[in-house]
Amino acid sequence: METGRSKSEQIPVGIDSSTIEPELRISVKWVIAILGVVGLMLILVGDAQSDPSYRMRVLYFAALFYAVAAVAWALDDYRPWASQWFVVIALITMLCLGNLWLEIPGFLTLVVVPTALTAALFSIPIATAIAIGETALLLLMRNYVAPNDTPATVIIAVVAIWATLAVVYAVYRPVRELNAWLWEYSQRTQRLLKEARDRKLELTQAFDDLVHLNQQLTLASERMASLRSIAEEALKTKAAFVARVSHEFRTPLNMIIGLIDLLVETPEVYGQELPPALMEDLDIVLRNCEHLSSLVNDVLDLSRAEAGRMAMYKEQVDLVEIIHSAVTAIQPVLEKKHLGLEMMIPEEMPTVYCDRTRIRQVIINLVSNAAHFTKEGGVKIQVAEREHEVVLSVTDTGPGISSQDAGKIFEPFRQGEDRLWHDKSGSGLGLSISRQFVKLHGGRIWLESELGRGSTFSFSLPISPPITHVVRPGHWVSKGWGRAKRTARMNLPIQPGKPRIVVCDETDHLYSMLAHYADEAELANVRDLGQAIEEAHQVPVHAILLNAASPDSLWPMMEKARQEMPDTPILGCSVPAPQEHMLDANSAANYLVKPVTRAHLHKVLQEAGRPVKTVLVVSNEPDVSQLLSRLLHACDPTLKTVTRSSEGLSLDDLLAHLPDLVLLDTPTPDIDNQQILELKNKDEALRDIPVIPVSTQDFSSLWPTTSPLFVATLGEGLPLRKLLCCSLEIPALLFKPA
Repeated sequence: METGRSKSEQIPVGIDSSTIEPELRISVKWVIAILGVVGLMLILVGDAQSDPSYRMRVLYFAALFYAVAAVAWALDDYRPWASQWFVVIALITMLCLGNLWLEIPGFLTLVVVPTALTAALFSIPIATAIAIGETALLLLMRNYVAPNDTPATVIIAVVAIWATLAVVYAVYRPVRELNAWLWEYSQRTQRLLKEARDRKLELTQAFDDLVHLNQQLTLASERMASLRSIAEEALKTKAAFVARVSHEFRTPLNMIIGLIDLLVETPEVYGQELPPALMEDLDIVLRNCEHLSSLVNDVLDLSRAEAGRMAMYKEQVDLVEIIHSAVTAIQPVLEKKHLGLEMMIPEEMPTVYCDRTRIRQVIINLVSNAAHFTKEGGVKIQVAEREHEVVLSVTDTGPGISSQDAGKIFEPFRQGEDRLWHDKSGSGLGLSISRQFVKLHGGRIWLESELGRGSTFSFSLPISPPITHVVRPGHWVSKGWGRAKRTARMNLPIQPGKPRIVVCDETDHLYSMLAHYADEAELANVRDLGQAIEEAHQVPVHAILLNAASPDSLWPMMEKARQEMPDTPILGCSVPAPQEHMLDANSAANYLVKPVTRAHLHKVLQEAGRPVKTVLVVSNEPDVSQLLSRLLHACDPTLKTVTRSSEGLSLDDLLAHLPDLVLLDTPTPDIDNQQILELKNKDEALRDIPVIPVSTQDFSSLWPTTSPLFVATLGEGLPLRKLLCCSLEIPALLFKPA
């Protein structure tokens, strides 16, 4: 049997199966083969007959089978359905003729064969129609079809027809249902296979698209990397340009502010009284110059903060003390405008881990803005502790800020468009700098305001830096080593856990530089390797950092340290000596940043630590020398000032005047005045004289010196696994932005 219409063929994938019925069929060729076999059997039977007449009838009947088989074979190649019908009708006819010719008892019962054959070739309904036709033929034409058979034989034949049909139906029905289910399952499988092929095509296309997209992303990533490099270079260029221009501004500002300050504060230096109108004009000039100087300082602070190169000196500080210090600086402005001040500060406040100077500047900016733009009412400062942070708010009763202006109030050089906020006396950088300072502390700053109802500027600061959680003891240990429930709560301040690093530096300058730029570690400074080993034995350390003036001298130090301290990581670098030697303790006592005023010099004279009667001013600019001399005379008319150029300055000049203080003018810290300091240190009489550098740049803002190499080792060496981990982690740190 096969699944199909007529041929025993397997349906190939892709053929439209909707035209194929799920019916059980046999091929007509099987029937033709059976007819041939029956014909052969009849021939054998005929040869065995002794009656020549009967033998001839059997042979004719066998020939009829072969004739039917031949015609059916021919029709099957031309019209398969005609071959099937021909076989059924021919078989019925041959059975009737055989019943007449052969006169075999019971031969008539073979009429069940066409019925069963019709069910196999066509279907049960057609087989039923054939059964009806055969029944009618036997009952109505019995005299012609079976004249020699008794009525009982005919009835038996009819019963056999319908019994066979019933048996065929009983067998055919479950098989047909199973075949129908298999056919449906096959069709479903064909559909799923087609869908799978379609999905495969879609996935293939999607994969090709992903490959193309990945290529595009790779190209875009490379382009972004190059653009990022360009942007970083542009940022460095911008920062360098801003710094250079700002420093160039400071030199003429130093002259203008210094001279006008002399005219306003000490006009008697010039020997005559100045007219009141001129004094008012000079006050205006001085006020604008100071504003320009403040703007220069703000631009430099903002540039360093945005570049992440501002040194932060964080420590545990009392925030209440910083608030009172900032309020003291703004108090005269509040009193002058008759504004009230209300401070709501809890009695118990935890210490905050922050940079005292930067946070004080943030509070001064917020309180001064509130005082400046408030005409009536007052200012309220409120502090609250929230979980692991402290929130400080400054509220005023000023005009308020619109929602449109609130979105850009923290941008550089942006002020509110409202006429009450559009103040030309401000630089527009205070809030931007404050936001950068708070951000560097891991906090945030925000604004809440409504027009006509005042404004509230708030910022938050973490109480302590993030530390790993340590489980505190839940019970005290009693005297008998038993468990005693703990009733008192430890109210100790949480100190951040800092790694301890011993800095062994033969040049004796790396420690001070690291202290300026790193607050995440506890540093111990030693001069030689023996002291470093002793320090590590006294208190456990995370690592020993060795610094050598040249890479060649670093390797012997690393090898010796590795042998002496096999259980401690040994790190090595080669940071060259910086050019700002004047900041060393033995070389310079302090420094001044231009513009220098009489108040600055008066403070320097007070902090000199010794009586100052003679001051040596070293500068290559005659105007600067003259200005510093006049400012010194304004501070103390009895002072003796001597001016010299740095070029050609000798030890005899220093010994001849024997100054109590040296003001060393250096336009930028890049200019090396080390020869002057070395000259001073050659004589014991001059060695203790303090030197005050005067520069256009703040020495604390200098960018760190670089090391050409970094070496790490531990004990007998690094295992391959750790070597691989270091190879993976260190490049990520090197490529990470500073």
